[in-house]
Amino acid sequence: MVSTSYTLTEFLGRSSIPWPALAFAFAVPVARWILEATTFQAVGATLVLPNTKKTDKPVAEDDLQTLKKYKESFFKLTVYLTFTIWAISVSYKEKFLTDTKYYWLGCTKLPCDFFVSQGLYLLYCAEMGYYMQGIPSLIFWEHRRKDFWEQIAHHVVTLFLIIYSYSVNFMKVGCAVFLVHDVNDIFMEAAQMARYAGKQTLCTALFVTFMLTWFASRIYYLPAYIIRSCLTEPITVSLCIVLLLDCSSLGSTQPDTLTPECNEQDACL
Repeated sequence: MVSTSYTLTEFLGRSSIPWPALAFAFAVPVARWILEATTFQAVGATLVLPNTKKTDKPVAEDDLQTLKKYKESFFKLTVYLTFTIWAISVSYKEKFLTDTKYYWLGCTKLPCDFFVSQGLYLLYCAEMGYYMQGIPSLIFWEHRRKDFWEQIAHHVVTLFLIIYSYSVNFMKVGCAVFLVHDVNDIFMEAAQMARYAGKQTLCTALFVTFMLTWFASRIYYLPAYIIRSCLTEPITVSLCIVLLLDCSSLGSTQPDTLTPECNEQDACL
């Protein structure tokens, strides 16, 4: 932020897709296929399909389609729950989780040169890999829904934002964005599963919970804290860094001539 002195080679190397993301992109469909063929199929067949043991009638095509959608929601719930737990585990001790200034503090050039933990780096790779495989999965694997093209657009834009924020090392604020989106998607997919299983009361309760978390995380916290920080705090933090450097230099040579701004430099931290 104070300096942008990365070389072209360094930036292009940083901008490339990391190999763990490619590994996740290949591993997720394999894991999904195994889970859908075993656990998700067994649970879904019990809850969704009608009892056909006492009749010779084959399972209706509509019921099979409902089972397919149930397994898709089961998979997505598993993914969002995993990502939410992962994001909390790598950030609960970090200052940026409670103070948005720490999204940017320590960033002195672009891409940001501050330290990012291995856990956060791998979370970013996992999210990137998930959306990389999500586009072909929507086209060739999942049940074609009415909002198919909207979902394609969503995945393309999301993947672009993840790759871009990785390339400039905005992974701290990116982790917060992951968290506020993934946490309430858990309840949305759970509500879908309850609907497919015919559990209407449970579906309603889960949908209400989804709406409450959606308003709290996406309507309130996302704009009030994360977007506000992205729009204002990088400039504020950069000015504070410059001020602290100037005050440090001034104080080392003329300790009796510190300005009022220098005496208030702790407000930057």
